[in-house]
Amino acid sequence: MTVGLKRMLALAAMFAVAGAVVVAGPTNHARAEDYPGQAEIDEARAAANDLAAGIDELDNAIAALAEARDKAEANALLAGEDYSDAQDASDAAEETLDAANERAAEAGKELAEARGNLASVAQAAYRDSGSMSQIGAVVGAETVDDVIARTEAFDRGSDEADMWVQRVKAAELVASTMRTYADEAATSAAAAAEEAKSAYAEAQDARDHADEAVAVANETRADAVSRLAELRGVTVALEEQRQAGLEAERAAAAQAEAEARQKAAEEAAAAEEASRPRPTSTPKPSASSTSTPKPTKTSTPKPTATKTSEPEPTPTKTSTPKPTTTSTPKPETPGTSWNSTAAQGVTAAQHSVTLVGREYLLGGSGPKYDCSGVTSESWSVAGQWITRSSRSQYLATTHLSYSQIREGDLVFYATDTSDPSTIFHVAIYIGNGQVMEAVNYSKPAGIRPLYAWMTGNMMPFIGRP
Repeated sequence: MTVGLKRMLALAAMFAVAGAVVVAGPTNHARAEDYPGQAEIDEARAAANDLAAGIDELDNAIAALAEARDKAEANALLAGEDYSDAQDASDAAEETLDAANERAAEAGKELAEARGNLASVAQAAYRDSGSMSQIGAVVGAETVDDVIARTEAFDRGSDEADMWVQRVKAAELVASTMRTYADEAATSAAAAAEEAKSAYAEAQDARDHADEAVAVANETRADAVSRLAELRGVTVALEEQRQAGLEAERAAAAQAEAEARQKAAEEAAAAEEASRPRPTSTPKPSASSTSTPKPTKTSTPKPTATKTSEPEPTPTKTSTPKPTTTSTPKPETPGTSWNSTAAQGVTAAQHSVTLVGREYLLGGSGPKYDCSGVTSESWSVAGQWITRSSRSQYLATTHLSYSQIREGDLVFYATDTSDPSTIFHVAIYIGNGQVMEAVNYSKPAGIRPLYAWMTGNMMPFIGRP
């Protein structure tokens, strides 16, 4: 078995293991079929090791390896985003637990206070002894007025005792309920913390396997380039230049496809908006049509004229609900309002640039960062709070077409661009066709062209806080 064949088999194994790792994750896991198929791997392996393989076959094998690297990277990022979601759920569960414990403590204090007041009433009754009974009120009185006064005091004491008995019972019920709620919250928090811990381990495993798979793919690519250099009778350096040109052509084609998808999404959104009924214009004709027949009825004795004019509004009334039914299944349309200003977007973009060179940390929000850590801090500095994970940021921002992109807007990436729950990455647009981002442990946070990476995974709309 040649060295190249061993590397290709190792690459296939890496993809299989990475797929299995992510499948075990908590949500939105990549499946094994999300990686290059076995036939594709076999084809690339055969091309890299077959001495009879031609230039086209080897070029295709190198392109397939590049695609495999991107899919391995996306898979690892997807697992990382699953961890972020699990950690957010764990944090929320901890907050719920703290609130539940606080309410349980307050309920306990109220119960103790109610019991104390009831005890005070009981002690007062004990001190008053006979005066707190109907007989004592009569026997101990010297006059009729004393009897009346003592009886009224007895009634007041009994009413107060009954009131505190009821308060104690109510406080016991509240305290018991709050304690049960706190216990359930503690159980949920422990489960969420365990889920986050498991998701973190799986994300780390996916990252390790992806990094190793990328390394093996790069080594196999180097073997293929050497073979191509021999076949074409050129140096490896010249062949690398040719491969760089081919890669640039593939990137340009991918960018064109992405821009075409984005334009199609914008046009579909515009058509959807245009097809929506205008509720403000519908009642106006009906109001004018109903008001015009009335004077004709009173001024002219011809009822037929008024009857013939009445069917005209009826078709307009029946046609109004039709657009409503057709508009429901259409895809989402961009928003028209947002909270942030253009100046805040500039501030967010400028702050993100100050984070260039920072080390990567999954879930990091400083001094090391992950992708959503960069975007959330940048917008926080600009005075606009946004959520922590890339998926929640997409759901919390206003979606706009790429033709409207401005500094500070967020660009999202997903394994399925029609499903926001598969988002795995977010970058911040800094102007001049560039974004700032933190991707993985292999490189620090940095700037790149908007369409230089995973263009096929770009969501159809940007997000503006």
